[in-house]
Amino acid sequence: MFQQGEFVMYGDSGLCLVEKVGEPDFSMSERGKQYYFLRVQADGGRIYVPTDTRMPLRPPITRQEAEALLTSLGDLPVAQPDSRDHKVILQFYQSLLRPHTSRAVAQTVKSMRFRHAGPGRMNSAEEALLKRAENQLCGELACALEISPEDARNRLSAALAGQQ
Repeated sequence: MFQQGEFVMYGDSGLCLVEKVGEPDFSMSERGKQYYFLRVQADGGRIYVPTDTRMPLRPPITRQEAEALLTSLGDLPVAQPDSRDHKVILQFYQSLLRPHTSRAVAQTVKSMRFRHAGPGRMNSAEEALLKRAENQLCGELACALEISPEDARNRLSAALAGQQ
């Protein structure tokens, strides 16, 4: 169980701070059920999550894991969909994200950036997915490396460009 003051990675929301663990005072909550009161670091939003949630909820990676991930980005395979249908492409990248691990998010970011480095254009749904994945990854890297999200984004870009 996570404690107040800890950072966690929560599903597609990314890095969150556990502000409190307890029973919420809103009527839709189950009486006596414990919740995490999470503050999303990317946008300041608040999420109430049962402590027994089935959604992926995990601690962020460590500094050593973050450094290793950045160093190994070149070794991550680029995954490309076998379709030109934008719906199928979007579903493909969403399935890459589904494990909700930092490695899965990094592979998705790398694959999407690779796919659109050439003349192809990204539709708005793909752009939104890439932005969300990059924000998740940079938030986690920033937490692990104790740097700003912008510095984490720069480190990620450098690593993807092979300059790390």
